Amino acid sequence: MNSNSIGKTSSTLERALFLMECLSEKADGAGISELSETTQLPKSTIHRILETLLNHGFVTQDPGTEKYFIGLKAIEIGMAGLQNSDLVEAARPHMQDLATQTGQTSFLAVFDKGEIIYIYKVEGTSSFIMNAKLGTRSPAHCTGLGKAILAYFSLETVDKIISEKGLKRYTPTTITDHQQFLQELSRIRQKGVAINREELDEGLSSIAAPIFNYTGRVIASVSVAGPTDKIFEQQEKIEAHILEKSHLISKRLGFVPSMRAMYTP
Repeated sequence: MNSNSIGKTSSTLERALFLMECLSEKADGAGISELSETTQLPKSTIHRILETLLNHGFVTQDPGTEKYFIGLKAIEIGMAGLQNSDLVEAARPHMQDLATQTGQTSFLAVFDKGEIIYIYKVEGTSSFIMNAKLGTRSPAHCTGLGKAILAYFSLETVDKIISEKGLKRYTPTTITDHQQFLQELSRIRQKGVAINREELDEGLSSIAAPIFNYTGRVIASVSVAGPTDKIFEQQEKIEAHILEKSHLISKRLGFVPSMRAMYTP
């Protein structure tokens, strides 16, 4: 449902769900005026719905800024769905192995609207803690997880994503040239793994690989991430492990290598 149609429906439930979708995309929260502008709903309607959601824990409000955020109850329900999904179930034991074998954090992510969404992680045995929270988003073009997925999209799809999202520079090593980025995706397809060397955060790097489903389409990616020196001092070991585990996860989802296909969302 989009903002052009939400105002025409008489369903309070649909309006409430739409407001929660809007809030889920606003990491810094949103006030009633901003939500009204986004949804084209009257402020009085939004206030009434938010009060109900607030009372039941589906949203929270910062008393200082009066902005609303997604609440713990919504997060609990969302995480329960993820925990029960085939993808997370297939990946869980292999991600645990990756974290144990490398000592670093293993992440699982899916792609949405030019970004990746972290849906599961397993902390490593090292004392360094990765602070990426489940459900949060990161740009696809400067993360190992994102590049591992984009490498198996069609050229037309990648060009469209770059046109819409751009190649924003976050660090000195972020790839911002269109042609250079396409060459990077080609190298990833040839090698099977994607490398992020401090492209999003200085001091942090990762190695990732794609996950395919039974139709041969890339649906997610898995990575090992941590301090740059820790990742690259065992690069060959991590690459071997990530290739093995991504293959096993894909196999669990019914993937057969001969079925691989470019995926156009």
